[in-house]
Amino acid sequence: MGLQVVALGCLIGAIVLGFVKKTNVGLVCFGLALILGKIGGMDASDIYKGFPFKLFATLLGTMLFFSLLQQNGTLEKISDRLIGLCGKHLFLVPIIIYVVSFGLSAAGPGAISVQSVTVLFAVALAVQMKVSPILMGVMAILGAVGGTASPIALTGIIVGDMMTEMGIEGSINNIFIGVSVSNFVCAVAMYILLGGYKLRGNAESGEKKVEKFTRNQWLSLIALVIMVVLVVGFSYDVGLLCFTLAMILILLGTADEKKAIKAIPWSVLILIAGVNVLMNITQTMGGIDLLSSILASFMTKRTAGSIMGFTAGLMSWFSSANGVVFPTLIPTVPDIASQVGGASVMQIITAIVCSATVAGISPLSTGGSLILASYAQETDCSDKEQQKMFGTLFALSATVVVIVCVLTFIGVTSFVG
Repeated sequence: MGLQVVALGCLIGAIVLGFVKKTNVGLVCFGLALILGKIGGMDASDIYKGFPFKLFATLLGTMLFFSLLQQNGTLEKISDRLIGLCGKHLFLVPIIIYVVSFGLSAAGPGAISVQSVTVLFAVALAVQMKVSPILMGVMAILGAVGGTASPIALTGIIVGDMMTEMGIEGSINNIFIGVSVSNFVCAVAMYILLGGYKLRGNAESGEKKVEKFTRNQWLSLIALVIMVVLVVGFSYDVGLLCFTLAMILILLGTADEKKAIKAIPWSVLILIAGVNVLMNITQTMGGIDLLSSILASFMTKRTAGSIMGFTAGLMSWFSSANGVVFPTLIPTVPDIASQVGGASVMQIITAIVCSATVAGISPLSTGGSLILASYAQETDCSDKEQQKMFGTLFALSATVVVIVCVLTFIGVTSFVG
């Protein structure tokens, strides 16, 4: 019991310490790995067993590929063309932003890469159109996080790997459907709440000149189509395939290799790797079993999904969904489900994934902070206005997390298993 408490305490302490000190949680986890490993009687080889080599390579490959597409303007050009189709029907623009973000995210890069393009573009477009930057930014975030549970996208890869390790095979498609449905309901609620349907009138954005695709962007588009077809249709390993396609694009001179590599979110890779290493030690020492027992003690079969979903959303306000929330909570699900009378494992995992991702609207998360930072850059707004936007984004994040919990409680996602 003592080792379980120490292990769980170290994991929680790493998350809290990283947040308080504004330090990458992955670095803190790597730092604690040796200490906790020695307390648990583990040598270096045992500690390194927790490093997610395949996952790290897969994420690096996909991020490099899409960083090339982002660096040469391909992703931005796709967004420009689709949004240009709206003309002066302004109420369609937030919808298009959601659909574009969802589609791009689901196709491979996931929320992290897509948000850096679509959120910044959406906020700049909102300023140009003189409409709510929060509406446009939130729709971009929800689209990106909704698509990231795709089997070939960032979160889908991470959750799929975890489920495979837990002995749950071939279920990520069901998770993707459940997350997509819940995310869509949240998007509709935000669209109505923030007045997207009221947008009317003249729109300079509808007259924006759409530039033609360059030779490099056409080659990038072809590579993107090949990637989707081979991964979805022929089950190619997405990481290795992306490395191959990235190599071809670099050799063809379609993008600046050095800039693309610099644009890769290395801090996210460090975060994911570090947490996985410490999580493996914690799990080996029984810390996850202890967490499962604590959470299960006040759950019922009906409330298990909602409580776990709310916990995931709460954690995601202060830490990374992919790097912290999923590795911490998902491994506990089978034990919790069995301890509370056979609650649906799939439904609980769906609630965790959806709550943790939609919480990205928070200004403490990547998505929300992008809205705040890009709006401040575009308008040079006052500190008072920034503080007001900060509070609004946090309130909206709490709202969508509650919506997911309610949807889970009433059984909207029960069809996934």
